[in-house]
Amino acid sequence: MDEYLFQSLKDIKKNKYQIDSSQAESLIDEILPFIGDQDPIIRDQTVYGILAHLFHDKHLSKERLTHYLHLLISDQFLFFDIKNHLPYSVLKRSFTILQLVIIVYVHRRDNIISHDDIQVLYEAFIKYFQEEKILIGYEQSIGWMHSVAHSADLFAQLMQIPWFDSEKIRVMLHLIAKKMMIDDYLYISNEDERMVVAIKKGLDQKKLSQEQILSWLDLFLLEEVSEDYLTKSTLVNNIKHLLSALYFDCLGNESYTFITEKISKILLHNKAK
Repeated sequence: MDEYLFQSLKDIKKNKYQIDSSQAESLIDEILPFIGDQDPIIRDQTVYGILAHLFHDKHLSKERLTHYLHLLISDQFLFFDIKNHLPYSVLKRSFTILQLVIIVYVHRRDNIISHDDIQVLYEAFIKYFQEEKILIGYEQSIGWMHSVAHSADLFAQLMQIPWFDSEKIRVMLHLIAKKMMIDDYLYISNEDERMVVAIKKGLDQKKLSQEQILSWLDLFLLEEVSEDYLTKSTLVNNIKHLLSALYFDCLGNESYTFITEKISKILLHNKAK
C-alpha cells in the first residue's frame, strides 16, 4: 500500500468513518486488494474497519452490495489459495469472512439481499469451512489470523436468519462440532468462546427439538481415543473447553437445564477415557 492511500485511510479513521457515498465503490475497489495484507496495521487496524463501515453504513444499493457479496465468496477472496500454496494466504480468506459477517448482518437489518443470494453465500461458506486447514489463531509477526473465530462470527449471523430452517441450523452445528473436535491442534485463542456465541444463537432460535439438541451433544462423547498422550489430551481439551463455555452460557436458563445436565455427563464420561 502506498503512503498516500494509507494516509487517506488514516484520515477516514480519524474522521470517524465519515465517507461520501458517491466515493464508496471506488474506495472499496481500491482497498479490497489489501484485505489480507500481512501487515496487521494495514489489514486489521485499518482496512478491516473501513471496509466494514462501507458495507454497513448504507452507502451501497442492493445491487452493488449483492455484487460485492458474490465477489467476496469467489476464488479471489473466500477460496483464495484454499490449498495453501502461498504463505499466509489464510489472511485473505479469514478477513474476507469478517466482511461477510457485516453483509449478513445488513441483510438481517434491512432485508436488502435476496434469499437466493444469501443461500449462495451460505453454501459457499459451508464449503469453505470444511476445506479450511489453517487453524492457528495468532502469530507474533503477523497478528490475528483466526479463521475459526471469524467463521464463528459468521455462523452467529447465519444462525439468526429468520427464514433458515432447522436443517440449516443442524448442518451448521454439526460442522462446528467436527471442526472443534480435532486432535492435532489445540485451540488457544478464544475460538471456543466465539463458537459458543454462534451455537447459542442457533439454539435460541428454538427451531431444534430437545431430542435433536441432545443428539448433537452426543457427538462429543468419546468412545475410542488415541493412546498417544498429546493427541488424546488435545482432543479432550478442545471438547472440554467448548462444552464448558456452552455450559456456563446456558447455566441459569431453565429451558436449557437439559443441556447443562447433558454436558456434565459428557465431560465426566470423557474424563474417564
